[in-house]
Amino acid sequence: MTPTQPIAVDLQQLDHYLIGLAQAVQQLERGVLQQVAEAVVSVWRTNGTLFVMGNGGSASTAGHMVADLNKNTAVPGRPRLRVVSLVDNSAWMTALGNDLAYDQIFAEQLRNLCQPGDLVIAISCSGNSPNILAGVRAARECGAQVVGLTGDAGGELKRMVDICLFAPSAHIGQQEDIHLIANHAITVAIADVMARTAMTPALPLRAAVLAAGEGTRLRPLTLSMPKPMVPIAGAPLLEHTVRWLVRHGVPDIAINLHYKPATITEHLKDGAALDARILYSHEPEMLGTAGGTLRMSELHGAGRIYRGPIALIYGDVLTDLDLCALLAAHQQNVTRDPTTGLTMALYRVPNPTEVGLVDMDEHGKIKRFVEKPKPEEVFTDLANSGIMIIEPKVLAHVPVNTVFDFGHHVFPRLLKQGVSMYGWVLPDQAYLLDIGSPEKYAQAQTDWAGRNKSK
Repeated sequence: MTPTQPIAVDLQQLDHYLIGLAQAVQQLERGVLQQVAEAVVSVWRTNGTLFVMGNGGSASTAGHMVADLNKNTAVPGRPRLRVVSLVDNSAWMTALGNDLAYDQIFAEQLRNLCQPGDLVIAISCSGNSPNILAGVRAARECGAQVVGLTGDAGGELKRMVDICLFAPSAHIGQQEDIHLIANHAITVAIADVMARTAMTPALPLRAAVLAAGEGTRLRPLTLSMPKPMVPIAGAPLLEHTVRWLVRHGVPDIAINLHYKPATITEHLKDGAALDARILYSHEPEMLGTAGGTLRMSELHGAGRIYRGPIALIYGDVLTDLDLCALLAAHQQNVTRDPTTGLTMALYRVPNPTEVGLVDMDEHGKIKRFVEKPKPEEVFTDLANSGIMIIEPKVLAHVPVNTVFDFGHHVFPRLLKQGVSMYGWVLPDQAYLLDIGSPEKYAQAQTDWAGRNKSK
């Protein structure tokens, strides 16, 4: 063979790479990919900022991701998703590297820009890039959630992030390709959510909080206050609930009262100090969860003809779940199934025999409720969290001025009469705890303090 004789490209090598890439993409964990997309949607709904960082070839992927998300998720008349690249400002990056250290470039940018509630996507095939790891630590300091896109092993990064998406290939080129494919999949999914959100009628979500209970299991603490007013990390539980609702764009809140009502009204007043508008429903005799909700809906001007959905929250629940994500799931259920009456947030419980369990089909439609089953009857660990989005038509099944309960009366009626109910399972990163017992109350104190400190 002479030096000038051309060497043909081996088609088998091309096929080997492409077939391997296709096989690796098929192994990509769809559930984790969905979690990443949902995390991005969540930061959009809460008006936060998404930061993306990557080294080497992953820097190119980071820049590509930022361009795609900024360009392809814009919906007219809706707030934009704010996405910031940490790899494109070369002047700032070289200044930081020169004056400090090159493995602090991302960390220093995040310390300047990142806020609590933001989201950071860290891309590193090895999962061991010092620059990336330092950036993740800085993101944590700022109170941000962190998603990692790594190779097949994950390295140190996998132990530092909230969600880790592994590229299931040992070939670094394929890992980078998979990250880019994941970016495109995420962008398409998010654009779809935003488009459907734009088409959703702008009906205001209003809240009803059940706070009439006495909380006998928490005595002696509840001898001087109703259960929803017990302090958690320096503030009453009910105040945490109101702040959570306002943070998710739900300032119109009705609260029912019965036991020691002045304790609640004197603390929260009209809600203005918390950027809320609070109305109170006084119940001389307790009406139950459904009866109390019907009366509160009338405070909102809802009655039995109000068109908008209502967020129902049991007053002994402490949570930071994404209420906007629950509402979006409910709206999807209503669009797909016009008979939908409610969407219930479900959480996993350590001892299913102590609670009411929810049985669903493959579409999330609730088929039955089983209250405190025997150990041999347990079929799931999913239970009603005490948070749901309900359509006003559900309240048509509740008689006026009658003691009526959702679990014992309304849910069985809805199942019998063909009104669809759906379950929405809390993401792993969401927190929810029913503080109805002394043990759970003590756990909430520890959990909430530690959770806020980490943020």
